[in-house]
Amino acid sequence: MKTQNILLALCLILSCYSGSFGQEKWSLEQCILHAQKSSIAVNQSLIGISQSEVTLDQAKQSRNPNLNANTNVNWNFGRTVDPTSNDFIQATFFSNGYSLSSGISLYRGFQIKNSIEQAKVDLKASKSDMQQTIQNVSLTVANNFLTVLFNQDNIKIAERQLLLNQQQLNQLNKSIAAGTMPEAERLNLEAQIAQSEQNLISARNDLDISILQLKQSLRLDPSYPLELDVPDDVPFSTDPDMVTFEEAFAEALKNRPDLQAAELRIASANLGTRIAKGALAPSITFGGSLGSNYSNQGRTVIGSNPVTIENDLFISVNEPPLVLNDVPVTLSTEVDEPVLEKTKYIDQMDQNLSYGFGFGISIPIYNNGSTQSSIQRAQLAEKSARLNYEQLIENLKIVVQQSLADAKASKKRLEASNKALEAQQLAFNNATKRLEIGATNTFEWESQKTQLENAEITNLIDEYNYLFNIKILEFYLGKPLKL
Repeated sequence: MKTQNILLALCLILSCYSGSFGQEKWSLEQCILHAQKSSIAVNQSLIGISQSEVTLDQAKQSRNPNLNANTNVNWNFGRTVDPTSNDFIQATFFSNGYSLSSGISLYRGFQIKNSIEQAKVDLKASKSDMQQTIQNVSLTVANNFLTVLFNQDNIKIAERQLLLNQQQLNQLNKSIAAGTMPEAERLNLEAQIAQSEQNLISARNDLDISILQLKQSLRLDPSYPLELDVPDDVPFSTDPDMVTFEEAFAEALKNRPDLQAAELRIASANLGTRIAKGALAPSITFGGSLGSNYSNQGRTVIGSNPVTIENDLFISVNEPPLVLNDVPVTLSTEVDEPVLEKTKYIDQMDQNLSYGFGFGISIPIYNNGSTQSSIQRAQLAEKSARLNYEQLIENLKIVVQQSLADAKASKKRLEASNKALEAQQLAFNNATKRLEIGATNTFEWESQKTQLENAEITNLIDEYNYLFNIKILEFYLGKPLKL
């Protein structure tokens, strides 16, 4: 029983916690921050930075000497050279060798130095690419966020229109009951209520879709209870009529990571040309080696035994041996014959140890045109990087001009739609009063109401277009995306 109570308490705590978490409201800043952390594109950019860091580390280590160890094990059959004595032998034997070698490049036409500098520049470019990706993600989230807000306000308009129709139907029913209005007038309002209900359903569907798109940009589960934190009043801190193109473009140049990345890649391509030209210079290297060998045919002299050697005596090379009394005359010579013992493995490794060092110079003369081709490709890559930078500048000019023009035009449209909405509201209020006193019919009232609805929707669209265009303009001016 106690266990059940404990489990019940835990469930209540978890349900309260999950409920409070689900009710957390997300501001635009929180949405953007979450999207930046969870975005696959941003994480891919982080991997690109890590790859650039690995490339830089590898370039730096190319200054260090290399070190390699080698070993070999051989079984030889037939006539071959003993690696320990360099004598020709004809026997099956086993041999084993070890070697250690190291080398360092002293000069390669500054290729190592330029490769390190190029890797540093590429790393900075990768970081700028990530910043541009973050900006792109932020703009997408801001667009989806404002779309949700627009659809929420659109639902409020649809609900208000439906409520107004229902209230007017109630008023009309009273007039019909009093005999001041004909029964047929009810049909127009009932049709209008059905249309308003349809508009409300469509507005709710649009809101559901826009919320789903926002969740997708945030990488949230579709079932997550997302609720947005919307300020009561969104101030417009930037007046587009007070901003010149020159000012906006100058600020945009400072706040575009893709331009910084493109400029860095021009420097990287220039270093690539220097690296390619470095292959025309002589290269100087220094190296050393250490090694030893073992053979099971290796022997060591441990002593000697006296041996008498008898040879026939010859007067000359072409004469037969000298004979006295029919007995050949011989000469006896005593020599010391060495006593051999199989050399131990460790002793051979010590006795056969060899080491040395030296310098090497390689002068390129002709390599089938590969060096010149590499230089030409590097120069073309540098030209392409410069053209890409110029193209980005031109694109930015067009985008800033368009953003400034859109902001100014949307401001004028909003001002005009505000006046139109105010006029339509006055006209509708007048039509409502006339309908209440029986001075007009429902058809005319419905016509005036439709015009008011259209004015409200147009005003809402113009308001959000102006808000989004201002946020885009502020983005290029280097201001943070927030409401």
